[in-house]
Amino acid sequence: MAVLVFMVIGMLVLIGVGVKMYDLKRKREAEGVALQARVSDALMREPNLFTLAVTPTAHVPWWSGTPVRLEVTGRVPTPEARDQIVRLVEREAQQIRPDVTLVDRLHVDAALSSAA
Repeated sequence: MAVLVFMVIGMLVLIGVGVKMYDLKRKREAEGVALQARVSDALMREPNLFTLAVTPTAHVPWWSGTPVRLEVTGRVPTPEARDQIVRLVEREAQQIRPDVTLVDRLHVDAALSSAA
């Protein structure tokens, strides 16, 4: 009988841990989506950056003490546009979370400036 009670208690503990882990994952994903949305909105508000295909992608770790990694990918016409995007993304990300690490994957493509 005691073994059965311990098994039931063990199963309840496992279920509780699973629910907590799922909740933590859901909260972290929501933080990442909010960060991506804020940065995307900031990029859309800038008139000279509006037409560029730049995508921010947030990678939020499970543990709360670990910094968020924000990857910015896309093609830009000039190095000046690249610098402007990086500054804008850093400024917006720092307003949400001070521990954001920016990963710059922007590529300067001169063909974009001639097409514009």
